[in-house]
This record gives sequence, C-alpha cells and structure tokens, in this order.
Amino acid sequence: MITRFFLVSCLCTLVLSAQETSSSRIKGLRVNGSADARLPIAGLQSRPITIEFDVDETTPPDFRVRIYHCDRNWNVTLTSFVNDDIRNRTRSPIPFEPAPAGVQQYRFHYSIKLPGFPGIERFPQSGNYVFHIYDEAEKEVLARGRFFVVEEALVPTMKLNNRSLPSETNPYNQVNKIEVGFVIPKADSSRSEVLYPLFFTCMDIYRNRQLYNPWRIDVNDQNPNTFVDGFGTPKMKFVVDNVTPGNEYRRVDLRNIDEYPVGTQLRPRLGADVSRFLQKPSGDNHGTSTLTTGNRYADYVPFQFELVLGSRPYDSVFVVGEFNGWRPAAECLMGYSDETQRYTWTTQLRRGEYDYQYVVGSSDWISLEGNDWRTRNVYTAFIYYRDSRFGGFDRIVGYLQRLSPGGSQTTSN
Repeated sequence: MITRFFLVSCLCTLVLSAQETSSSRIKGLRVNGSADARLPIAGLQSRPITIEFDVDETTPPDFRVRIYHCDRNWNVTLTSFVNDDIRNRTRSPIPFEPAPAGVQQYRFHYSIKLPGFPGIERFPQSGNYVFHIYDEAEKEVLARGRFFVVEEALVPTMKLNNRSLPSETNPYNQVNKIEVGFVIPKADSSRSEVLYPLFFTCMDIYRNRQLYNPWRIDVNDQNPNTFVDGFGTPKMKFVVDNVTPGNEYRRVDLRNIDEYPVGTQLRPRLGADVSRFLQKPSGDNHGTSTLTTGNRYADYVPFQFELVLGSRPYDSVFVVGEFNGWRPAAECLMGYSDETQRYTWTTQLRRGEYDYQYVVGSSDWISLEGNDWRTRNVYTAFIYYRDSRFGGFDRIVGYLQRLSPGGSQTTSN
C-alpha cells in the first residue's frame, strides 16, 4: 500500500500544476460550486461541486472520476486511511446527455455532482482535493482539476481595508490589507473533538477563481507582508498586507449570433484590446462564465483574442480566464506580429460570456491591466488544521468569503 501511494504521489506532483485537459477528447472542462465566485467548495456530505465537460465522439465513452486528498501544498496525502485508492472513485459512469440538435462541435455533455454519487457518497476528510477524469476502458487520465472540501468547526471573521503605500507610485501604491480572526471552540458535550492551537499554522487566501496563486500566511515563513497574532492561544488572527486588488476583468460576450455570426473566425466586435494600466474598473463577474445552453447555438466557435500595444514591449503575454483555469500556461501564450503590432491567441470557446485578462511573463497581472482600489474581488480564506492522526494530514476546518470594499480612498493606515 505504501508503494502504491508513493507512485500516486509522484504522478500527481507532476501534473497538479494546472486545472487542465490533457486530451483533446475533453472539451470545455468547468468546475463550479455554489459559493461566491462559484468557487468549487464542497461540504463533507453536502453542498456539492459540479464537474462538467463536452465530448465529440460517436458513442458516449465510459468516463469516471477519481479523487485524491492533498496537503495544503497540493501534494497527495500518503495514507490509505485518508486516500483509499479503491473507494475514492465513482463506481458507475459519469452521467451524460446528448448535445442539442444542430450543435456541430460536440455530441455529449457530461456532468457530475460530488459528493453524493455512487462511490463518492461523502468525502473522507476535509482539505484540498484533486480529481482525475479517466476512461474506464483505457484507464487513461484525460483531465484533472482542484477543489476544496470544508468543515465548519470555526466561525471566522474577515476584515478588508484599502491601504496606501507611501513608498510606491500610482497605481502600485493601492493595496488591500486582509485580517482573518477566529476563536478555537472549547470541547463540550455537543463537541467531543479537541482542536489544539499549535496545529493552526497556515491559512491560504484566494482571489475570485484564481486557484493557482493564493496568498499564504504561515507562522513559519519570513514574509514581511504576513503576520500571525496569538499563535498557540485559543484566539488567533492571520494578517496579509500589500495585496494588490488589480483591475476588474475584461469581458467578452459571444451569445449574440448577429454580433458573432456562425461559420466565421470571430474577433472582438469593438476592435482589439489595449492596455488598461490607468483605466478605472468597469465591473465583472468575479471570474465566472455564463454559457449558452439548450439550443443549436450552444456550440464551440473559433475566437481570436487581440491586444494592440504598438510595439513588442514584452517577450510573453498570456490570456487567462475560466476557459484555462485562470492559469498562465504555454497553451495560452499569445503570438506577436510585427506587421500588425498585435498579440493574438486563437482558441475554441463555447458560446457564452467570459471574464478574462492579460498576464505578462506568467506572473505580472498589473502592467497591462492596472491596479485600483475600486476593483471588487471575492476573497476566500481557508484555515488549515494539521491533524496528527494517521501519520498527519491537513484539514480545512473553517473558511470565509468576503467582497473587497471598493471605493477610491484608504480605509486603514
């Protein structure tokens, strides 16, 4: 058993860098929950997440899901008491339905809710999870992604403030300060489990649906922008400062057939995008998408993102959105034309409305988009607890979501 889990861990460590499809057989992978920003957050036995995708094959394949509990760093937990390789998988195929009449680019739509499906009626523990979608006949992993399972053992609070950095120039001087506090409950007749303060050492904070670059607050790090108050006591507070709010996402709406007709190479209707470095926010959907469903236009169309900068100031520019898990990666790297002085990237999108933005060099989210207190973001805090049982594993014993304050003035020094 130990050898088997070691191999699983090695595999997942290599592939967990993306919420992605690794096969052209899977189209439009989407993972949503009912929390704000549709972040994929599930309960142990309730509040399921939804995994859905499309397939263009003559007969519907037997696709299934396997899940893995992970630590706070997304490494697979190496204990069979938490990760039972026999039990943590669906026992029957993922349900599907035929595509609407007239759709050309896919034939079947697959959708599954977890927990509550045979084989995964509940999750064994709370924490970070990854899923694999695989073909039961070929045992081939076709897609993978991340989600969270939470307990509500704590009742945390979150405080968000706008703060100005005198050492920086506009717009880099505009930051958010986030404070998350909680009181560890005492064991009583209604709660037999004892939670020990020394096992609360880490908290991650995510913005909207950006699942690959959280702010981490850890008692053991040396980050000057994070702080833990009251460590080792029943009353604790985790603080992260200098969080750049960025700008509201750009949006493209492909649902209008007259504006984006069938059978053509689609481009931005109002022309190519330009830098928004000093433009004010204009509203977005916190990184989510809304897809066309139920008719012949619920199909995939070729769309070309275009960005005009007048010259080539950056070696690499990426397009990110829900269509690629909000992760700058090689498959969404834009090409540049000296003739048109444009960065372009073409992909297949199912008709719908999408939030998106441009990222420079895989980590610079500001140079092309700007940074403004007026941006409204959904921040989600996950509180980790290092359970000492079964060799040790990470639980999420509390979480909280809040919308940033917006406004154009500081609310805190």
